[in-house]
Amino acid sequence: MKSELVQRVGRTIEKYNMAHKGERLLVGLSGGADSAALLLCLYELGYDVCACHVNHCIRGEEADRDQHFCEELCRGLGIEITVKRVDVPAYCRENPVSEEEGARLLRYKALQEIDADKICTAHNLDDCLETTLFNLARGSGLKGIASIPPVRENIIRPLIECRRADIEEFLAEKGQNFVTDSTNLLDEYSRNKLRHKVVPVLREINPSLMDTFAKTLGFLREDSAFLDKLSDEAFEKVTCGDSFSCKMIRELDYPVRRRVIMRILTKYDIEVGQDKIEIIETLVNQGGKANVKSNCFAYTKSGTLYIFTEKNDENNQQDELKIEPESVVNWQGRSVSFKLVTIDGKFENVNKKFANSCLDYDKIKGVIVLRKRRAGDRFRLVNRQHSSDVRVLMKQGFPVHKRDSAVILADDEGIVLAENFGAADRVRIDSSTRVVLVFEVIDE
Repeated sequence: MKSELVQRVGRTIEKYNMAHKGERLLVGLSGGADSAALLLCLYELGYDVCACHVNHCIRGEEADRDQHFCEELCRGLGIEITVKRVDVPAYCRENPVSEEEGARLLRYKALQEIDADKICTAHNLDDCLETTLFNLARGSGLKGIASIPPVRENIIRPLIECRRADIEEFLAEKGQNFVTDSTNLLDEYSRNKLRHKVVPVLREINPSLMDTFAKTLGFLREDSAFLDKLSDEAFEKVTCGDSFSCKMIRELDYPVRRRVIMRILTKYDIEVGQDKIEIIETLVNQGGKANVKSNCFAYTKSGTLYIFTEKNDENNQQDELKIEPESVVNWQGRSVSFKLVTIDGKFENVNKKFANSCLDYDKIKGVIVLRKRRAGDRFRLVNRQHSSDVRVLMKQGFPVHKRDSAVILADDEGIVLAENFGAADRVRIDSSTRVVLVFEVIDE
């Protein structure tokens, strides 16, 4: 008969639909009590298990000891193990993160590089309590207080409802030893202070602390999941392509509105924080423009919120590109194709889809180029009596951040076509047209 801990892990996997038999499960194996127990439980439950040990190159001989222990444990069980070494100190010197956070980021990166269906981490109920307290101490919303999620994308946590004491008891019954990270005993790390000083006081106040916390955590997760569902639906409603309706965002209840704004920030890889949320709130309510991260700006126009990144790659620095027929060019982060089409005089049959994207190739004077708009640009559109100001056309046809990437074609005599507005009258398609140049944006 399987032990109580193994059965509980099995129930947790089923409860949260974490994994299925036949899937390959990768255990992040540190050699500590939690990860050793997780490996044994999944092995006893009959899952296809492999392991990865990440040596952080922080603790010298102790780190090498942990690596050797993990290799021996897996060898004894006949489980495949991969060892990866990451230089946490070097990473932290190059990036503004703590040693704890640097180790965590590199560890997950290493695990994601291994071919497996799911990544299993050994977070337990005690870890959840410490995370909740930590997030409360530094300030957090419901999602942070709801602590570590049982499932996040391909990462699963089968020990999430198991107590640390039960895990250690399970290992003792099996006679399975484990390694102890000496840094877990030091109070210089924030979580260790909570573990060694705060949690014991809470246990004195409430001896049934873990039972009480487990129930509360369940309620918090349910509430958070419900708000996430509402927020997902609201996000779809406020989104229109790559922009967002300010009016619809304003009409949302604050808990949902806050989550929708967080989704917007995440979509553009902007670090989510209260300061960024407040910036977007202000723009949605009052309008304006604001810098939300390096080279990334948010602004509103006509009741619509836009977020865009100023790109600095080589092609974006070019003001002009010579165009060759039957080619694809990279223009301001967009892939634009140019094709020649022979129409044999049947110009009425030119696909309406390309009505504003084509011109008579034989009427071009000299070299044709793709270029940015310029001060004073004007040209006469088909069926217009007077020339149009390109600056005004761009303002009518494009949001601010897309105007420099609009397709404008010119020959030796001036502009021959502007995206969304069509060709100049002098290169219009008519009954004499035989060859048409067609452009199409194939990738934004």
